[in-house]
Amino acid sequence: MTAWTAETSANEQPLTAVPAVTAMRNSIRDYDWGSTSALALLQSRTPSGGPEAELWMGTHPSAPSVLVLPDGRELPLPEAIERFGEQVLGSETLERFGPRLPYLFKILAIARPLSVQVHPTSERAREKYTTGPESPYVDPFHKPEMLYALEPIEALYGFRPPAQVAMLLGRLRSPRLEPLIAALDESGQDEAARLRAGLELLITWPVEDRAALVAEVAAGSSRLTAEGSPDYPEVFGWLDRLIGLHPADPMVLAPLLLDLVRMTPGQTVFVDAGVPHAYLSGLGVEIMAGSDNVLRCGLTSKEINVGELLDVVETQPLASGDSNLTPLADEELAWRPPVEDFQLSRVVVSGQSRGTDASVGGPQIVLCTKGSVTVTADGVSVTLESGHSAFVTATAGPLTLSGEGEVFRAAPGLRR
Repeated sequence: MTAWTAETSANEQPLTAVPAVTAMRNSIRDYDWGSTSALALLQSRTPSGGPEAELWMGTHPSAPSVLVLPDGRELPLPEAIERFGEQVLGSETLERFGPRLPYLFKILAIARPLSVQVHPTSERAREKYTTGPESPYVDPFHKPEMLYALEPIEALYGFRPPAQVAMLLGRLRSPRLEPLIAALDESGQDEAARLRAGLELLITWPVEDRAALVAEVAAGSSRLTAEGSPDYPEVFGWLDRLIGLHPADPMVLAPLLLDLVRMTPGQTVFVDAGVPHAYLSGLGVEIMAGSDNVLRCGLTSKEINVGELLDVVETQPLASGDSNLTPLADEELAWRPPVEDFQLSRVVVSGQSRGTDASVGGPQIVLCTKGSVTVTADGVSVTLESGHSAFVTATAGPLTLSGEGEVFRAAPGLRR
């Protein structure tokens, strides 16, 4: 295949529009927490030999997708938007978000835990973003996200009630943890204030004492294991695994501080601004606003911006991460969290051609995660195998699917 250029040879027709449906070539990110086999298995190919953490679909500058045109030329998706903005994005998306795709679509293959992190609100990102190195953010956008479990997923999400955190910490019988337990038990303070104080103690723990703290925590966890404690085995199991990975990081205590979420295939979690979270294991489809703004709390070698983190983090205990599941026509299911940047729908395709729900519109990415599915609009068809995707322009006509398999459709969210 040849890369797109503005020049065309004598036997090539100049491109005047993007096809209604176009196959995509997407990048795989090789972060060290990635699985060495899950993405390769999903795509029915030989593993690369190294970690493959995320498949990215979108226009993010770090790894923009490429459209593979019918004549074999390749057109980067950002360039397609630059050249044919209204046709590709549609007038509504252009008006709401400017000349950019408002979401980033991914497959996550998690073999090792990610860092504990939070994301800012739109207002905070706009306020604090600058083009200089002093900015805590890399762009002026928020980064809400939703994860759908293709296989079982474990994650940390939101704070436990402070009394429960204090109880779990107390089981370790660690003298070094007494100030933390006292902060969580502080009378006269509301729950959010107590959790904020506890988090601040952990992320500002003296560097010279961190390894000793973790060693003391490890000894307490080993004692619980030897005693055969029947309560919270998954929580203390993750504590032990994190200690092995991060022997000098106080945030190994994250499973005691945050809720442990165990998702079965088909379940989702929505992560709004300020919610601390860490994905621990599993395979899933993720959709998020088109941003890379991250504030890390721990389990990382990267910088922790303590002041900004404490201003942004939501320390009120959370009841759930509701993704607003909505049944659509023809048994299509949509998840519509309370953001305008994205929505996600899932269709099981079996046999004859079927239409898709018209309420999922705008610029779409259609991802096949099982079987083989043909995507058709305006007489243009692209057949997708598992782990591959197609881009559908906002101005394309009704979308139909045929074949045997499962697809997800990413699109801008509904106006709120």
